[in-house]
Amino acid sequence: MSSNKQNIVAFDCGNSSIRVVSGLYNCERIETHVVHQVPNEAISINGVFYWDILYIFKELQKGLQKAYIEFGPIESVGISTWGIDFGLLGKSGQLLGNPLCYRNTFGQSILDVLPESEKQMTFNATGIPEHPMNSLYQLLGIRRYLPEYYENGNTFLLIPDLLAYLFTGVIQGEPSIASTTQMMDMRTQRYSDGVFEQFGIDGSLFPELTDHGVVYGELNDELTEHLKINRCPFVSIPSHDTASAVVSVPAESDNFLFISSGTWSLIGTELLEPVIDDAVYSRGFANEGGAFGTITLLKNSAGMHILQNIKRDLEKSGRKYSWDELVAMADSCKGDIPVFNPNDPSFFNPNEMSAAIRQYIGTDLNNGKVLASAYISLACSYKHSINQIEEITGRKYEQIHIIGGGCRNDNLNQYTADLTHKKVVAGPDEATSLGNIGVQLKKNRPDLSLMQIRQILKKSIPRKSFVPVESKEQQSKMERYFNSYLSLPGISH
Repeated sequence: MSSNKQNIVAFDCGNSSIRVVSGLYNCERIETHVVHQVPNEAISINGVFYWDILYIFKELQKGLQKAYIEFGPIESVGISTWGIDFGLLGKSGQLLGNPLCYRNTFGQSILDVLPESEKQMTFNATGIPEHPMNSLYQLLGIRRYLPEYYENGNTFLLIPDLLAYLFTGVIQGEPSIASTTQMMDMRTQRYSDGVFEQFGIDGSLFPELTDHGVVYGELNDELTEHLKINRCPFVSIPSHDTASAVVSVPAESDNFLFISSGTWSLIGTELLEPVIDDAVYSRGFANEGGAFGTITLLKNSAGMHILQNIKRDLEKSGRKYSWDELVAMADSCKGDIPVFNPNDPSFFNPNEMSAAIRQYIGTDLNNGKVLASAYISLACSYKHSINQIEEITGRKYEQIHIIGGGCRNDNLNQYTADLTHKKVVAGPDEATSLGNIGVQLKKNRPDLSLMQIRQILKKSIPRKSFVPVESKEQQSKMERYFNSYLSLPGISH
């Protein structure tokens, strides 16, 4: 590596993979290199799903060491992960147990008995709607079903905050990841005393929140010596992976739509202030934390989880399928394709996704039609959410930015363009890592604005565009699919 390039490292932990990315910055653009990537998955023990946080910690150490060996001294490190899940430290400062996974049913058991008035009250206090995955309901579920874990908890650390503690010894929180708890007032972007009082939660469990772009700690002495690398600083970045990904959107203005496409699809727009009203609540949108105090008004929707599980079902026979083969199978289907609601609870964590889709539709579809139905149904869910964003904000958007790993899915991108009648700009696929690295630039250049960071990142991003097919036949077909989608159970209007 030439000496004029800074080696800025991003930890990008999703619920399906652990990645360490080196971003080489030459004062004009960022060149990314994935130096380490391994799978990540929840582990079921006696019917309860956990995350193996020590495995994650160990793999991130390996990646940090590889980044140093391959590209030289590390300028800084930022940590981003999925939201919601957390660990608890005891009074000794030691982790009490592996963090529980959002796919457990603890949260649902709390919501099932929570009156509607209480749900509305919590939304009004936070700007975040209820969902069984939210940290709030998981924590209440732990209090009910795992009282020994809850009662001995002294410090609540969301996954990136926990990893930061393991690497630096510093206890701190960060606003974007804290917003996924449904315990933060998005007007102030600080934890809500009202929510703590409403549910009898001790607010002292929660650490202070840091501002973006500042150094909060350094690699501890033990790891510096063990890994044989420089004592690198850790910078506060939007540690919710969606918030980091949105930083990378190559938009020309502050008025844009995005779909952060991964295991989940986060469909939204960036605002300066939260929108907390009945229209947002009834449509299931959330005012989550973004970079530098912005708000990402978004809906958490089904994403590649559907297609990944169909692929897994097909491969149980022992044959491996490429994504191109799956697209060809879907494209070979003739006639109209049935649609389903990808956000129906039956698709949350089924034993077999293909069987769940066939059961929902009520027809024994062949594999090609299952795939075609999944592509079209996901695109319909995108259009529905985008229509609602335009209603809520009173804005019209000319194009959609699809970012994250799912932006490589050309078939879904084209369906989205055709259904929405909007241009789709796909890229970057390294959205979370790029946004993470971009915010770290503030360490040495505190004057950088969010738009200036986006302009730097834009120079580093390959992009691909998709325009709607304008034929009347295609438009008519897309309209039929969307009308069928709107008639499904559970679709809000």
